[in-house]
Amino acid sequence: MLLRMAAAYRSQRTGTDELAQEMAVAVWQALPRFRGEGSLKGFVARVAQFTALDRLRVANARNEIGIDDLAIESVESTPEAYAETSQKRRDLMRAVRSLPTGQRECVLLVLEGFGNNEIADILGVAANTVDQRLSRARVWLRGQLEGSK
Repeated sequence: MLLRMAAAYRSQRTGTDELAQEMAVAVWQALPRFRGEGSLKGFVARVAQFTALDRLRVANARNEIGIDDLAIESVESTPEAYAETSQKRRDLMRAVRSLPTGQRECVLLVLEGFGNNEIADILGVAANTVDQRLSRARVWLRGQLEGSK
């Protein structure tokens, strides 16, 4: 989960790995604060999101974030199917990285299997805010992905 979340914030494989490691350390350090009021997965996701956003703010201030192709591995039956699936994943990750931060957070958590109410709790926003962000993100993503065909 941490690698997938990191991949949505960093476009280069080395940057993704470094961010995932930072997220893991942050989760480890935050575990004593877990009170069991929600799911452990939700707690981990929240810490990871905050860590990614903090690193994103720092990187943006330094102008370090670039958008390069993401190396995503996949097991497909033919080389053509592998290439097509890999391209679709790169296109999706590129589109997700282009979303505004609030929408990106919601999309990432949906992709991790969280429901809208859980996402609202993790992000500390109202459930209707999550619905609105996801609706806008779907429209944007659909337009971006249909335009890249």
